[in-house]
Amino acid sequence: MGEKKLGKKIFEYLDYREFLKDYYNAKKEANPAFSLRVFSDKIGFKAKDFISRVMNGDKNLSSASIPKVASGLRLGKHETEFFIGLVKFNQAETMDERNAAFEEMQAALKVVRFSEKQHILGHAQYMVYSHWRHLIIRSLIGMFGFDGDYEALAKMVHPHVTADEAKKSVKLLEDCELIKKGDDGKYVLTESAISTGNRTSKLALRGFHQHCLKLAADSIDRDPPGSRHVSGLTLGISQEGYERIVERINAFRKEIALIAEEDKNSDKVFQLQFALFPVGGK
Repeated sequence: MGEKKLGKKIFEYLDYREFLKDYYNAKKEANPAFSLRVFSDKIGFKAKDFISRVMNGDKNLSSASIPKVASGLRLGKHETEFFIGLVKFNQAETMDERNAAFEEMQAALKVVRFSEKQHILGHAQYMVYSHWRHLIIRSLIGMFGFDGDYEALAKMVHPHVTADEAKKSVKLLEDCELIKKGDDGKYVLTESAISTGNRTSKLALRGFHQHCLKLAADSIDRDPPGSRHVSGLTLGISQEGYERIVERINAFRKEIALIAEEDKNSDKVFQLQFALFPVGGK
């Protein structure tokens, strides 16, 4: 018999005990042999009645047991972050603790909402990433709209491109359904955010990053210090340290994307690159 899934996602709950009850009932309905003993073993508790007492509100989860439960339930990264905040929210003893926990829940939820509404580029991704100007022009259209004046659009790109190049970018973005022309003749974005997804061509991204890194290098001479920021570190690290840094960079990149999405006064397009690469070693 197939595994029965919850009708609601964990992000829809405001009570972790209700979530645990629904999880248990769904498992029990799918497999009558799924007992409280099996449930307790699954999430790492020896006492078979402990999880029942937690679900009934007679016991709380300790800080050490919360991630263990999340792991036992096979929650994803953001689900786990939300679950931890949810438990804190329900078990908080003061209003300040409850408010802080709620902020943790909202932070996890914000990332999920951002990810779920992103438009994943499809078959035309290689062309979209073939030149840096395409996504910059898309962002400019999102900020200021576009009425068909390619000369004016080209002048907003920094460094400048030709009107013909701007026209080709608009045509490509329209073909990829990343922008659309309204009844009033003006172009708008079809989605507020885009993501490369998991299947983006490595060759496409390689060329895109090469273009953007060259833009960054040229920016040192082209742009005044007050309008660009360039900094770096030379580090001695292990492979484990490298992986930890990459994980933090990925998390920070998402945080930056959220800041940009919430910025209602945006009037410029910036390109932000992260680069971590070997320059010496055995």
